[in-house]
Amino acid sequence: MENQSGLRVLLPYGRPYRGLLILGTFYAFLGATASAFNPVVLGYAIDALLTHIDQWQLAKYSLMIITLTIILAVFRYLLRMLTGTMAAGVSYTMAQDLYKHILTFDRTTQASFGTGDLLSRASSDFIYIWRFYSAGFQMAINAVFLLFIGCGLMALTSVPLAVVTIVMLILSLYAQTRLGSLVERSFDLVQQRLAKISSFAQEHVSAQRTIAAYTLEEPSSEAFRKLSNEYADESIRFVLFSSAISPLPQLVVRLAATAVVAYGAILIIDKNLTIGQYVQFIVYLGLLSNAANQLSNAFERLQQGNAAAGRIGAVLQRAPQVKNAINAPHHVPLGDIELKKINWQQDNHYLLSDIDLTIRRGQHIGVVGLTGAGKSSLLSLLLRLRDPDSGQVLFDGQDAKTIDIATLRSGLAYVPQEHMLFSMTLKENVKLGVPHATDAQLKLALAVSCLDRDIDQLSNGIETLVGERGTMLSGGQKQRLGIARALITEAPIMLFDDALSNIDARTAYDIVQGVSQFRAGKTTIMVSQKISAVRHLDAIVVLDNGRLVEYGTHDELVTHQGIYAELFHRELSQRSDFNV
Repeated sequence: MENQSGLRVLLPYGRPYRGLLILGTFYAFLGATASAFNPVVLGYAIDALLTHIDQWQLAKYSLMIITLTIILAVFRYLLRMLTGTMAAGVSYTMAQDLYKHILTFDRTTQASFGTGDLLSRASSDFIYIWRFYSAGFQMAINAVFLLFIGCGLMALTSVPLAVVTIVMLILSLYAQTRLGSLVERSFDLVQQRLAKISSFAQEHVSAQRTIAAYTLEEPSSEAFRKLSNEYADESIRFVLFSSAISPLPQLVVRLAATAVVAYGAILIIDKNLTIGQYVQFIVYLGLLSNAANQLSNAFERLQQGNAAAGRIGAVLQRAPQVKNAINAPHHVPLGDIELKKINWQQDNHYLLSDIDLTIRRGQHIGVVGLTGAGKSSLLSLLLRLRDPDSGQVLFDGQDAKTIDIATLRSGLAYVPQEHMLFSMTLKENVKLGVPHATDAQLKLALAVSCLDRDIDQLSNGIETLVGERGTMLSGGQKQRLGIARALITEAPIMLFDDALSNIDARTAYDIVQGVSQFRAGKTTIMVSQKISAVRHLDAIVVLDNGRLVEYGTHDELVTHQGIYAELFHRELSQRSDFNV
């Protein structure tokens, strides 16, 4: 995936700008033509000076040179504006596609890249995409036209001198092309090292408290220093490769200039070349030197853009595990859920095995079990973050695989154990999924989640900025905010994934009672490690090693003397506040 051709990724994004590409090519042709004819006029002017030119003829040649210079400046400006527009459009569209595609990733796919790596691809790699479409394209077409037109005009003046120059330029371009793959591979390694640094920094900054608690500052700094040294070494290697290639055009042109000076002098002596033509050739060599240098820089940007696009393409072409069916109906779940013979295997281990479960609309169901029993995996299937290997997940009798994913999830409210809060106010975080919710809805959601008890403690009440990832709130406050965020959606189905783990028993009991009343007639599934949180629900599902081993009310399961009874008595013996 990493070594795919980046051009295959870039070209489709450039198709909408074919009109601009053609217009830009025309601008480049006019600019290059104006630049190439400057030496011709200069040569004629010098020859005319040697034959006693009058002031009017001198003014004519001067005006021609000024006109050509103005034409060159105007069309170069237009070309730069055009390529900038094209680069902005391509980068914007590709960035939007990348962001939307990343949001479709399941946890396994995202983990295969790493958050830091994805951030690197979504930021620094786009710099080189921009440079490829703007400066790279501009320099390339301008240099190509200048080389072709310049060499053609040189051939009209003196074929032998033009042949010497053209042959040497062809050899230079051939060497650049052959060595370019080394530059591209080296640059790709540089970007990979940068992605590792980004991933390391993101992970360790997020874990700042843990690092401080275990006094790991020095080992962490040493590890970062090692990654930085590897990045520096790879960058130096890239610079060495690119520096070895970039001087080739200049070297070739200077060698050609030496040949022109020597051979041109002989032609002048033999009266086969005029002084004006000789000066014209010298100026041409300067122009061709600049053109060759531009082509070298454009080639370097091509290699960098190709490598960067390949890295972005590796993400874009990673297909999400869950996809919409063709012509999937837009059905919002009403609350009836049925799981038939569900099996989900990962790494030769069953996360869920032979699960049969029916939940009727309006039921409030608890799901308990030991760590690794399959509780969160069950919710992942309901959210369709993953499809089962076999079996069916039915909503109101319809297979989840046949329902439009966005519509399906719009009928589900999910409360994870670890909440992602944004650098917004508490109010904005709660209303994240329902920005037009009324103040009455907000007040009710805060009351049911018991978050209203802490509002007065915050500096600006519900308008308090919670900070990045909710750093201004405690763990329990974050979980209650997440519950309020889900409640305000008033979704037909609500899923709790151990969302009461950081909340004290009394508050957790109040929340469960409040949710049961608030969501009367709507389906609620509550995964919890706390028996006290689910004991009053309509029914409780007990999972063990991915299997559904018990099902019933709290009293029925305690009487059954199975896994649930064991978990119940263990929690009862450990907590004096259990019977709240």
